[in-house]
Amino acid sequence: MIEFGIDEITDVLQYTDNCNLLYGVYEWKDIAEYMIHKFERNADLVGVFGNRSIERTAPAGYTIAYKYGCHDFYFAVAYHEFHMTMGIVVKFSAKALDFYLEKTGLTVSSFLQKVSDREYDQRLSRIDLTADFIDEPIDISEIYQTLMDERVAVFRKQLNELNHRVEYRKVPMKYEGRIVGEEVETIYVGSNKSNSRLRIYNKRKEQIANNGNKLEKAVKCNSWVRFEGVFRNDYAHQLSDELFKIKTDVELLELIASTLCNKYFFMNVNKGVAEKPTLYTQRILDAISNGDYRLRAPRNRSYELSKNIAYIFNGSGVMSTLYKMKKIWGIEAVNWLLCYIQELIQNKYIGNADCKYWLTNNLKDYQMYYPDFSTFVGENLSTTIKKGGGCL
Repeated sequence: MIEFGIDEITDVLQYTDNCNLLYGVYEWKDIAEYMIHKFERNADLVGVFGNRSIERTAPAGYTIAYKYGCHDFYFAVAYHEFHMTMGIVVKFSAKALDFYLEKTGLTVSSFLQKVSDREYDQRLSRIDLTADFIDEPIDISEIYQTLMDERVAVFRKQLNELNHRVEYRKVPMKYEGRIVGEEVETIYVGSNKSNSRLRIYNKRKEQIANNGNKLEKAVKCNSWVRFEGVFRNDYAHQLSDELFKIKTDVELLELIASTLCNKYFFMNVNKGVAEKPTLYTQRILDAISNGDYRLRAPRNRSYELSKNIAYIFNGSGVMSTLYKMKKIWGIEAVNWLLCYIQELIQNKYIGNADCKYWLTNNLKDYQMYYPDFSTFVGENLSTTIKKGGGCL
């Protein structure tokens, strides 16, 4: 299966009144606050994320930023108090975007249309488009080797004005691989300074290693390779215009797939001549023509707590300590210690500053996704704790 999605966006709002250039810097601050209020209401940020407060880490180049609610992801609305031309930036991290789309039931295109307002213009300054190859025969190391051997290259379609035929022109690209052991785990196609760059990487391994918010999905599949195109500035502006025209999920899927294909059309090369699309490019083409694809459903979960619990069982030494106590004094000693810990947590223990900060950012989200502990156990602990019997 191939899933297409949008991983991250940065939206920029600009005031539309032609008289805004006559205002001084102090008036711009008032305008910016008013625009944020309008956007906040249009997007229902308080209803989705929580109340507004100061965000101490503003997006690069901006001086005043706000966050909404307390979460373990980054979402900020910001402006520069002295530079009106920078507008209002709305920065969604990938996790924040998943959270917002899941709670509202919107897509990125319907979100942009929903928050439109006659008092500001908006366009994306960044958008990340993804194609996820799930349980598909995609080998990242092999892709990298074929690129290095020039057996595969990126091409662009162009129309020959003399014979009116579609031809393929090779596009010079920079290729960079990140190698771990004997495997290439990540490939970068294009320069980091350009307006577009493709990243090909092992999404399954990344999610499992980091207990990411897609862990449940990762452990259910055998392989998961992501093609992720990062589009900035002019490319992002062009995609903004297209997203405003989208009316259906099918149109959104086709926009994502066609953009990735048009920008990064990989073809097999024989003696410097393009022969045919690579397997992975052809799969995207087939998916578009056959409808054999789907829009990635947003699902936002934090697996940090399950990782902490798994560490108790698998790496902390707690289990071996309890086992030693059992061998020396019997199971009664183990029961005594566990009861003592329970009493301590119930009546005396107070979490440190890090613990309290984590709860501030995560407590409501955990309670929302897992209203009871049995739900949490069923969805998390079976995949993070090595099975060894007992009540789990």
